[in-house]
Amino acid sequence: MSDGASSELLPKQDFVRIGKVLRPQGLRGAIRVQPCTASRENILAYTRVFLSASDEAEKREYTVVQARLDKTAAVLSLAGCTNRIEAEMLRGYSLWLYSEDLPQLDADEFYLHTLMGKEARTADGKIIGRICAVVDTEAHPLLVLRDGAQERLIPAVAAFIIQINAEAVVLALPEGLLEINAEL
Repeated sequence: MSDGASSELLPKQDFVRIGKVLRPQGLRGAIRVQPCTASRENILAYTRVFLSASDEAEKREYTVVQARLDKTAAVLSLAGCTNRIEAEMLRGYSLWLYSEDLPQLDADEFYLHTLMGKEARTADGKIIGRICAVVDTEAHPLLVLRDGAQERLIPAVAAFIIQINAEAVVLALPEGLLEINAEL
């Protein structure tokens, strides 16, 4: 896979995970990818992606030659990945973008990955934890908040997020949500 892949391994930088390689597709090196983007169609817009075996592993750059969606996944053809054996070697890899390659957002929009590490507070100022992860679910993403040994899952929906600043995310949560989390 040397033709289309960058020969230089890139150091860990500000990458955003946008999918996971499920398996090869066909005999010519295409891969099936499960997108983890707000909209599955977003994955079709990127011509430069990075693949890695794990979150901590170095990422290798690839050029997307062709991309399409089917009912359950995205199918990508990558320069330098020209047969099923090469595609099979990518099974289970994560698909990444440089943060700087993401489209610009309107002033009232944000990317979920930018919330990582921020303190989470209620509208009345109570600190409820620090955002340590974002979990994709079919319904909506969940913010994983950690406060010591306590972990809470909060739906990452616009109705709950009332303010984002450099240090914190302010949440207006429905009554009882924090108590339900405490019982889990």
